[in-house]
Amino acid sequence: MLAIDADAHVIETEHTWDYLEGRDKRFRPVPVTVDMPEGGTRNFWVINGKLIGGRDNIGLDTPKESRDMADIDARLKHMDEIGTDVQVLYPTLFLRPVTDRADVELALCRSYNRWLADVWEAGKGRLRWAVQLPLSSMDEALEELRWAREHGACAVFMRGLETHHPLHHPYFFPLYKEAARLDVPIGVHSGIGNAAVSEAFGNDPFRTAKLTVIGAVHSMVMRGIPQRFPDLRIGAIEVAAQWVPHVVRDIKLRNRKNGVDSADDLLRHNRLYVACQTDDDLPYVIEHAGEDMIMIGSDYGHNDNASELLALKGLREKGEVVPHVIDKILYENPARFYGLSDPKGDRP
Repeated sequence: MLAIDADAHVIETEHTWDYLEGRDKRFRPVPVTVDMPEGGTRNFWVINGKLIGGRDNIGLDTPKESRDMADIDARLKHMDEIGTDVQVLYPTLFLRPVTDRADVELALCRSYNRWLADVWEAGKGRLRWAVQLPLSSMDEALEELRWAREHGACAVFMRGLETHHPLHHPYFFPLYKEAARLDVPIGVHSGIGNAAVSEAFGNDPFRTAKLTVIGAVHSMVMRGIPQRFPDLRIGAIEVAAQWVPHVVRDIKLRNRKNGVDSADDLLRHNRLYVACQTDDDLPYVIEHAGEDMIMIGSDYGHNDNASELLALKGLREKGEVVPHVIDKILYENPARFYGLSDPKGDRP
């Protein structure tokens, strides 16, 4: 049975910005290492005069040339070794707010996306990716989405809070409409895209990066986004799945008080997919989420609490879920979410 890693990562390098053109080259991020007051050093990018993190979340259980995409064949070989047929790639730098300037954002997104398009082309169909959009400039974002769709992108990367708007805000409706038309899902990934909120909470990644995603998904369902865009698929990525029973129960209670009927299979009804982790209580989660809406990601390339290089293999070894449901989690469900191929077909 084939296996799709629903959440893998690339680590941006100086090569990522070699795709900047013309006047945009003046926005090129500069890598720096800073001595910290508490001791030790940290690595940053300098972007528009500010220190931006994202260079230190590196999983040393992955080969450098693989996580940096310096050697695509090495990445594919490592995927074979850990039992992964396809990875869907998400960024590292953009998990946090990078700039408040629309022109800088547009330039960096374009360069990143063209780098990922080259990675996809060299990856023989096994390295798909989520497009990073310049959401401060909606017309340019839609143009970039169309371009990326033709160059291997299989999802839109969004964070729990983008620009100055929650994800259910009408500002994003043109994006959702076009993503649905192009059959590209929205991958709401752990992270935050609003500098003011990020700075207000400081070094509190659980609150800013995780809870904002869960809250965003709850609000999108309650505000009727899935019904407004009936062909749109939404995914909650890298926030585990243990929260799903609570959110499903809460939505049903709120709907009942408002005189609204809730579908028994609420996630399927709203085309809402969730990437789980092997330490989730999967039988309990599946009881409330259904067996068709759960995927799994390894967080390949990172070194944080969501990282588990052998997550896909580990799911089978735990033996908590019957084999046919494991097959769905490892392949059929992510293939359907990302629109990769017929689950019963060959490798996407």
